[in-house]
Amino acid sequence: VWVAASKGRLVVAAGIPSSPKGAAMAESQSPICVECFAAQKAGDALAPWQYDIEPTPGPGEVDLEITHCGLCHSDVHQIDDAWGTACWPLVPGHEIAGKIAAVGVGVTNFRIGDRGAIGCQRNACDSCACCKAGLENVCPKMVQTYAGPTQERGGFAKRIRFPSKWVFKIPDQLEPEYAGPLMCAGITVFSPLKRYVLSGPGGPVGKKVGIIGIGGLGHLALQFAKGMGAHVVAISRTDAKAAEAKSFGASELLASSNEADMQKAAGTFDMLLNTVSGTSGLDEYFALLKPRGSMACVGLPELTEKSQLFLHSLVLQERNFSGSFLGPYADYQEMLDFACEHNVKPVIERYPLEEVNEAIERVRSNKARFRCVLYVQGVPGQA
Repeated sequence: VWVAASKGRLVVAAGIPSSPKGAAMAESQSPICVECFAAQKAGDALAPWQYDIEPTPGPGEVDLEITHCGLCHSDVHQIDDAWGTACWPLVPGHEIAGKIAAVGVGVTNFRIGDRGAIGCQRNACDSCACCKAGLENVCPKMVQTYAGPTQERGGFAKRIRFPSKWVFKIPDQLEPEYAGPLMCAGITVFSPLKRYVLSGPGGPVGKKVGIIGIGGLGHLALQFAKGMGAHVVAISRTDAKAAEAKSFGASELLASSNEADMQKAAGTFDMLLNTVSGTSGLDEYFALLKPRGSMACVGLPELTEKSQLFLHSLVLQERNFSGSFLGPYADYQEMLDFACEHNVKPVIERYPLEEVNEAIERVRSNKARFRCVLYVQGVPGQA
């Protein structure tokens, strides 16, 4: 008799041959049961669940035995179905780190036992104009790691099956609990900073870069911008986080509630990276930019929330305003390697996978400092 999971239900089958050869054959044909945590409907607490996958990965796929998975605020949005893209049962998680447990036919970039990391993107079409231009993150047929039209399942689990192309090697000097958050928060801030600062006209040296928000995204952005060689300024509502911001690489902090300081700083920034997810006034920040300076936004508010923009803030000084979504395929490994070279690490709180709901409440209430990471019990070095 063997027991497996099928669509969240236990399935018991009989008739497995008793001979060693027959038993091995039956075992090889049995589905793999993936233990995970899932929400059954919007706003639900997550509870233990399981589903089955084919016995072996398909061509070009790998199985990753998950050791760690970060918890992102977008996971909370998905659990609440704030963007209308969730599917049920929902298994969240897209900041995934672990070890390769199985490889499919044609996989050449990984061997069993290698360490790998997974971010927010599962796949792209590889044939459209965006993909051919190296902009796989904005491919019209881009597939998310979980949820969305394909109804995939994420990393709040003990295993995940994934296209090997979109699994990235964790550098030897990077601990897996830090790799997970870098695959979402890290790539989200690294990519626009690379575009406007590291690879922008004139290079990074001497550029004045402002990071708006000192949270889960902002504390990493400060470190990356510092590593790129820019003069980094943290921008927050008050100066209460000044010491903390400087510990992440900021040379100074600008309190946006201080009108005198904001006026003094007007027209002095080459680039602003807005990491806040709520709707905040944009015009006060545009005033900080030099002519032809750029602001990139990476935070996403809920669908019902709208921001306002006074176009005179842009047009008259030829300022640029852009969005940035995750990062192109080529940026991921570069980001991980850059993080190791410049000692960029997220500040994390660790929770066993079984305490996922406690971690969710920390993130939902904005109390996490600065990223929550779930770990699978039994991982060496963990409880």
